[in-house]
Amino acid sequence: MSRLPKKYAIDDIRSRFQTVAIDNKYQAFIEPNDVVYRAAADAGISRRFVDEDLGLFVIDAVLPGSSFADIEVVGDRQGITERIPYSRIYDDVTFTFLVDRQYNVMKFFESWLKTINPLFGESSGKADNNIMALNYPKDYKCKMSIVKYNKDYFTGNTKDKNSILCYNFLKAWPLSISSAPVNYEGGSALKLNVTFRYNRFVMSDVTVATIRKGWKGYSDSFDFWLGNYENNTPTWTSSSKDDEEATTT
Repeated sequence: MSRLPKKYAIDDIRSRFQTVAIDNKYQAFIEPNDVVYRAAADAGISRRFVDEDLGLFVIDAVLPGSSFADIEVVGDRQGITERIPYSRIYDDVTFTFLVDRQYNVMKFFESWLKTINPLFGESSGKADNNIMALNYPKDYKCKMSIVKYNKDYFTGNTKDKNSILCYNFLKAWPLSISSAPVNYEGGSALKLNVTFRYNRFVMSDVTVATIRKGWKGYSDSFDFWLGNYENNTPTWTSSSKDDEEATTT
């Protein structure tokens, strides 16, 4: 049955658009595993920088998208053609980082790439020529998330305080690091684009206390961006195996 147009008053439409989410209220989180932490330490990067500062340098990010791969199926008798999905595809995500004066952002991601693809050369004493080898995925795939919150978060609006959307990226790794152009004419901040690939994401509606519990290293930086929040300790509301993996993988 077709639906007929409905008449709306201007005030009804205006009230709906006042609740639209805006795109500049978010926080990004990266939680390396022990192997990536050690590689960062070998590059002279402190764990405190990775835990507390790295996510704050993300000035541009994207909420992930996904699609389906499908196949065309033709009915034997009816002659009707339809398409049926058989696999879900997750889009890569790109974060833009400001680069600090010590270049720790660039050093960290280079150390992460070396964790994926170690280079052994003369300095290691293993070979005269560089040998390229790939590590096991468990050594370089890590946790990531993007937390999206509302513009009225600080106003005391209870609904907005509890309305926080979290995308948990499972087993993420840096696919590419873009070139960072420099020139004598400019005086702009140096930026670095990093594209990440991951197995899949799990979207959940969470609270700040939940984020603190699941992402221990970022509690201080999260307070810095979002302000102090009542210190209750809800648990992840896992309704599926994917949700559980998002907090334990």
